[in-house]
Amino acid sequence: MAPRAVWRPGVPLWFALALMLGSLAWAQGVRVVRTSPDARVADPGSTVTHIFALYGEGEVRPQLHSEHRWPLLTSPRTLTLKGAEPVYFPVTLRVPEGALAGTRDRLTVEVNGARAEATTVVAYAPGLEVAWTREVDYLPPLSHAQLELQNTGNGADVALVRLETLEGVPVFSARVALEPGERASLRIPITQYGTYRLRVRLERGNLERTGLLTTRIALRRPDDPFRLAGRAGVIYSWPNRFSGSVGLSGPLSDFAYLQFGAGYALGSIPAGAASVTFEGGYFSVAFGPSYGLALGLAEKNVATSLAISGPVPRGSFTLDLTNPPVSFGISAALDSDPSFRAQGRIGLNRGRSPDSRRGDTLRAELQFMPQRPEFSGALNYATRWREAAVEAGASFDWKPGAPALFGTTIDVSPQTFSAGAAIHWTGMGLADWSAALASGSERLGLDTPVPVAAGLHASQDRFRAFATATLDLPAPWSDLQGGAEARYEKGSWSLALYGGSQFSRRDGLTLWNTDLRLGWPLSENELSLGLRVGGSYLRTRADLTWAPWKPSLDTALSLQAPLAGAWLDARLGHEWYAGQTRFSLSATAPITLNVPEAVSRTFGGRRVGWIEGRVEVEGAPELRAGLAVRAGGRVVRTDAQGRFRIALPPGDYTVELVTEELPATVVAVDARKEVTVALKKTSVVLLKAAARSVIEGQVRVEADGTAPPPQRFVVQVENPQGRVTTLYTETDGSFRLAGLPPGTYTVTLPRAWLPQGWTSTKDRTTVRLRAGETAYVELAVRAPERRVFAGAGLRILTATPEAERVPPGAAPWITVQVEGEPERVLVRMEQRVVGLLLPKGDGTWEGRIHPPEDATGTLVLQVVAEAGVQEARFPIFLNVDPQAPWGIVRTTPVAVPGSELPVWVHWYAPVRACWIEAADGDRIELSQSEGGWSGRFRLPEDASGRYALRIVAELENGETVGVDQWILVRKK
Repeated sequence: MAPRAVWRPGVPLWFALALMLGSLAWAQGVRVVRTSPDARVADPGSTVTHIFALYGEGEVRPQLHSEHRWPLLTSPRTLTLKGAEPVYFPVTLRVPEGALAGTRDRLTVEVNGARAEATTVVAYAPGLEVAWTREVDYLPPLSHAQLELQNTGNGADVALVRLETLEGVPVFSARVALEPGERASLRIPITQYGTYRLRVRLERGNLERTGLLTTRIALRRPDDPFRLAGRAGVIYSWPNRFSGSVGLSGPLSDFAYLQFGAGYALGSIPAGAASVTFEGGYFSVAFGPSYGLALGLAEKNVATSLAISGPVPRGSFTLDLTNPPVSFGISAALDSDPSFRAQGRIGLNRGRSPDSRRGDTLRAELQFMPQRPEFSGALNYATRWREAAVEAGASFDWKPGAPALFGTTIDVSPQTFSAGAAIHWTGMGLADWSAALASGSERLGLDTPVPVAAGLHASQDRFRAFATATLDLPAPWSDLQGGAEARYEKGSWSLALYGGSQFSRRDGLTLWNTDLRLGWPLSENELSLGLRVGGSYLRTRADLTWAPWKPSLDTALSLQAPLAGAWLDARLGHEWYAGQTRFSLSATAPITLNVPEAVSRTFGGRRVGWIEGRVEVEGAPELRAGLAVRAGGRVVRTDAQGRFRIALPPGDYTVELVTEELPATVVAVDARKEVTVALKKTSVVLLKAAARSVIEGQVRVEADGTAPPPQRFVVQVENPQGRVTTLYTETDGSFRLAGLPPGTYTVTLPRAWLPQGWTSTKDRTTVRLRAGETAYVELAVRAPERRVFAGAGLRILTATPEAERVPPGAAPWITVQVEGEPERVLVRMEQRVVGLLLPKGDGTWEGRIHPPEDATGTLVLQVVAEAGVQEARFPIFLNVDPQAPWGIVRTTPVAVPGSELPVWVHWYAPVRACWIEAADGDRIELSQSEGGWSGRFRLPEDASGRYALRIVAELENGETVGVDQWILVRKK
């Protein structure tokens, strides 16, 4: 037995094993440690850096991986490790702009099998876009403002919407939950005429948007009278005082605006004022214990005013002339102490670039009072120097028997602070002086935890220093407004600290106010508390003011509620130290008044011109009443004579007949005109329509000997604009085309579409249609010589397919009339049987033709009747065309929106099911009836113009086919 060989590993194997062990030792010698925090929070779009420390020996190349594949700004590179000495490896990545709040990304650094991880958390970055109707058309009792919201932040939040009066009384609130990127719309009810403040705040992000929402008087339609809106109220104040007031404002016309207010209290004289503002001026009148008239006029560069008043006689006059950059004005006041004044202004930046911000101006003023007498004047110069606004002035004042008083002022406002000083002196020395200085942390560019503003003012006998700050408080508290003040006046000092904030609930209808003032002397100490609850329909308010060292303790309670369209307001207050009680009850109701048309015309009426026109309906003048005409977004109706009138602001407009509302028997002819409307001018237009006309015709068949079987022919009608309408005749050759406008039409019989073997003897004619008439035309064709084979006692009289053109795959029905007693009747295509007919009695045989599915073009078929050895043959033609319809549809051709229509459809092939596909996606099943499928369909209420009705069928092989039927939609 041979000795067993001893296996010895070769050199390559020893090398591989050494390499493996070395790699293992190397991996065990490298360590990766994260030295930065485990999780760092970063905003979307920002960068974040994680720091790692590497320990080991030799050269390594770290591998980086972001869990969400965020962009890594640090590229892998080779590092040299030196034992226990750490090599720091910072890794920077960018948080994507669209990253959602709370998303956690795990960053992995791996070196030779050793790894460390760090986490980046996306911070919540709030974002809010708000758009609302700034002006709302108000018409009692209710109007609405539209508010659009979008959360542009990266996290879900809730928008707190709050509408309040300018006094801070809440009238509406809502909470709208928004996902990131989500948009939302909100309708805000407006129950009273006035101006409101809208606040939208993110509950989580504490981001707020505010703005004003005003109401204006609404017109229901452009032709409605102008309206004045306002309020009327009555107040009772305890113990026995009644008073009432009324206020109205609004346009008298498009050229004049009225403001009126009046009041009356028992035991007094009624008082009030009214003013009318118009282009180029105003006129006002006041009545009551004091009365007066005022008139102001302005034209281009000249403005003047004149006023008189009583019971103490007084008059005034002003005249201003302006021709930039120079302006000049004079004024006079005539009473027991008359005065005259002249002033002028010169702009010194003329000739500089239009965007210059220096705006240097020089102003001068002189005043003379002859009764005293007294004379004074002032000169002022304003400019900018090194981006700082500088204004300097000088003045003088002279009175008889007293030294002249001179003064000078200077104010400087660079970006970082504002400062000013004033000095007045006489020939006897200094008379008065003052100085002021103000700045803030934001103006100085200081990064303070709280924005601070401070300032001081000093004069000859007064001093005041103040500082204010705004501290952000967490929701639901508003910002804390606080400040400190030191004051010296009349030989005494006072110190005060004050602050206040508001607390509101999530519903926005509860508001808590807190204001506190502490200081010296003790009379400066005061505490104010207020609570408001309610919304659009019920409001309550409670207030407390306590100043213990004055002493004073005042409480108040109020309730507001609607009643029969009016607002009731009850208020009760008590001053506890003085023992005084206050009570009042008031009712305020909104009112609107229509301005009489005669008054509107007196003040210029509307800022419009007019389009006057007439619609002629050729051939049917009785149809010209009630036609719709549209221009500038307005639609009017014609009268019995077809006349119309539209008032529109000056501009260019398109005047047109609303064709979708024309009666079915009327067609537009010249229905569109371009018109320029001038102010207070009338433009005249003429629009034309016509009664629809009809073309009736006949294709006459000329034949020798036996009459040919019935045929359908293709006829084309070309209108005056060159548009061609193609239609099929009936089997007797007749055709009819209705609903045509007047004009010249060409009727042709296309030779290419004649049945095989047929020729035309008259294939073209021209007819002129008049409105409302029916014209008759005639065309002629010659039938091919028909070779009919008949056996003894057996003859095919007619063979009529239900359609001359069918699509591939169709199986049209055929009716054959046979003379004799055939045993069977069939249809052949060459030697192939494509149809087997069944007897129906009286020599009639019926059935379907099944052409080959791949057949196209004109097929020559033979109808064969067999009786024993006898045979009769009759040739027919069938055109297979992919563009041919699958069936015929019958329904009402003209209908009004919302009407229910009968639908009947016949298919050129056997079908298993049939339905209507509605525009809204609904499926309306049709039921099988004699000769086809039938059902009913309701036309949509918003249908207009030409409405496409789609009918679908399922063939026996499972394939679905469809046909379209157009319905003309008319409003009447």
